[in-house]
Amino acid sequence: MTLTLRPRLLDRLPVSLAGVTPAALAGKSLRQIEQTPVWQGNRQLPLAELYEVSGSAADLHWRLEGDFSRVHNIASAMNEGAVHVAGDVGRHAGQQMRGGKLTVEGSAGDWLGAAMRGGSIDLQGDTGNHVGGALVAAKVGMRGGRILVRGSVGTHAAERMRRGWITVLSDCGEWAGHQMRAGTLMVFGSCGPRPGASMRRGTLALLGGAPELLPTFRYACDYAPQALALMLCDLAEQGIDAAQNVSCNVAIYNGDLLEGGRGEVLVARG
Repeated sequence: MTLTLRPRLLDRLPVSLAGVTPAALAGKSLRQIEQTPVWQGNRQLPLAELYEVSGSAADLHWRLEGDFSRVHNIASAMNEGAVHVAGDVGRHAGQQMRGGKLTVEGSAGDWLGAAMRGGSIDLQGDTGNHVGGALVAAKVGMRGGRILVRGSVGTHAAERMRRGWITVLSDCGEWAGHQMRAGTLMVFGSCGPRPGASMRRGTLALLGGAPELLPTFRYACDYAPQALALMLCDLAEQGIDAAQNVSCNVAIYNGDLLEGGRGEVLVARG
């Protein structure tokens, strides 16, 4: 039976669920789960004081129902299992994930999937800044896994990304792919200014049009990459209609030339 959490009351104080993952609670009884300490503001409280807990954690499947917009670090460092949130979530959801799946029916705060290494995130709504980005003072950001954002994202998406795949079905803010090392960021909506600034490697696929690129990017050719066709086919198999309406014919720009010029920006033709 799925473990279900529902807020007992809405409080303005933030709550952190860091370390509270399906694998961490899998072998515990319902009573033990209710006594799991979590941080609310600057104090620790039993989980049951903040949330109504029901079901079992044995099958590694969780369902969170209600407003979790002030609850941070949901599914942080998760390595297996599934967390389904029927509502909004706070900052750092899916941060440093290594496996499993996080599904959010609402929106999310900043740092969604930051420093992620594996697993998948499916967000139905919008999210803030630094999707799949690097934590403060870290050299690299996302290093594996997949993030699908069906709404829009803020600034610095895929910042210092090393591996993985991020798909944004709506609009993306400025500084997309800033200092990318590798990996793929695919945007179906419009993109803000300065995409790919200081990128070393990796791919930015701007399929909904692009702003004027920085002068440190150079046009290479018009092409229909087979890898892009395969990725669009994968998205179409997931029922994403936008992937069926996009042409694989793109203009390819190489850059950032100040960082060696090994990155690529794919811009939809027409």
